[in-house]
Formats: sequence, C-alpha cells, structure tokens
Amino acid sequence: MTSILITGTTGQVGSNIFEYTKKHTDWEVTGLSRRPGEAVDIVADLSDREAVKKIARSGNFDYIIHTAAITKTDICEKQKEACYSANVVATKNLAEFFPSSRMVFFSTYAVYNTLEGNCDETCPVSPTNHYIFTKIEAEGIVRAMENFLILRPSVILGYTRFERETKNYFMQLLDNINAKRTMHSPVDQYFNPIFVDCVTYLVYQGLKKNINGIYNIGCNEDISKFSFNRMVMERFNFDESLLEGISSGDLQVARPNNGTISSKKIQADLGFELPSLGEMINKLYISTL
Repeated sequence: MTSILITGTTGQVGSNIFEYTKKHTDWEVTGLSRRPGEAVDIVADLSDREAVKKIARSGNFDYIIHTAAITKTDICEKQKEACYSANVVATKNLAEFFPSSRMVFFSTYAVYNTLEGNCDETCPVSPTNHYIFTKIEAEGIVRAMENFLILRPSVILGYTRFERETKNYFMQLLDNINAKRTMHSPVDQYFNPIFVDCVTYLVYQGLKKNINGIYNIGCNEDISKFSFNRMVMERFNFDESLLEGISSGDLQVARPNNGTISSKKIQADLGFELPSLGEMINKLYISTL
C-alpha cells in the first residue's frame, strides 16, 4: 500500500490534502504537526533531529508532502532563528532521514522578484525578506534529493472552521470584516491567488502522474491585492467601505511588488485547466456555507 506523510496538518493546506487523500485514495495517510489536531497522527517538532530520526525508525514513506512552515513574513523578520529552524532545519532533517521518499515541498511564489512579473519556473529567484530567504535555502536541500516536486504557489485561499494560531489570507480578511476594522490593501502589488481545493487536486494529480521538478501554482489572472479583496467583498456582500487602498511602500516588511507567475507548465503537464479566479472565489464562498 502507498504510504504518505503530510506535515503541517493543523494548517490550511496540510489538513485539506489530508482530508482529500483519506477520502479519495486507499493510501496509508499519516498527518504530522507540532500540535494535536483532527488531522494529526504524529505530534513532533521537525526541527528536532532526534524526533525525526525516531519517526524514521518506525518505517519509511513513499511520499512526503511537506507543508509545515512559518509563513508569516512579519513573524519571520522578528523571529529569524525560529523561522530558519522551522523552514530550513526541518526540511534538512526530513531529507536526511527519508532520502528515498518522494518529497513534495511547498515553497512560495515570492521567491521571484522581477519588475516584469509573469515569471515562469526559469525566472531568477531573489530573497526580499527573511521568509523568502529560508524558502530558497530549503528548495536547495530538496533539489539535492533523488525524487522531488517543488511547488511555488501564490497566495492560497481557503476557509477553516477551526481556530488556528496563525490565519491564512482569507481568514484574516474575514476577521477584519467581523471586527469592522479598515483593511489597508496595496493597489500596486500583483499576484495570482488560488483556491486551496485546486492546490490539493494539483498535488494529487502530480503524485499520480509522477511529475518532477519545480512548478508554479496560481490562477491564470493577474490582479492587485486591493482589486482581489474588492472582488471577495463583493461576492460575500461585505461592507466595501472597510477596504482602503495603500501603496506597498507603506508596508512594514518588503515584498515583491509584481509577484505574478505563470502556471502554464503544471496545467500542460497534468492536462488540466484551472478555473477562473471568479469561479475560485465562488467556490470559496460556497465552502463557508
């Protein structure tokens, strides 16, 4: 039987992949996180080398889907050592003790930093903050493995019905709406957000079709964060007066202004066309009902 370890299963992406594979496959699925949760079978700190060694003693995994990370840029800037440990050391430990496993590693679209945007997988990478630096270094560890799939997703959208220590893009927006806080959203930062169910399906198909290498994942439309937030607020009938456009220069931590990516490669290799951004937002809306 195919065995699969999914790290970070108290998070949005990890828990979604865990639930999907449990439902749609006969694989032996194991969820791992630093904290207990509904989708957690093993509680462990992956930055602890001895803890990972102990897991490896109990057996190998055919696939490791590594979603666990500290992803908040502000936190990473303030807690650089903790960020490095969670994002780089943990990846190094997995690679060391599971060298024959096929690693699916979640990186980020923010590794690119070009004025032109629309980056494909051959574009140069450059860290604009500490979080991105750790992802680029972790990518290097994964690329040294025999069998790997590195995913560089744009911002991933999803609704979670349980409380989390850190919240994803949409859940932060929802919190602000419920608290009637004005949101300051950059009008000059562009990206390609993607619904979490689409990400999960691409991962599943990527494993089935055994694709290898580096792949971008994002919707096919470029949009500013301000315009995207407005689209979400319109679909959910939220109070749009709570949304205010700002310049990216007003943000505390630097991020690439043009974070747009091309996801043509993964769609071509999997023979699958991603739905439109409007359809994704509608799926997001339905998931909250």
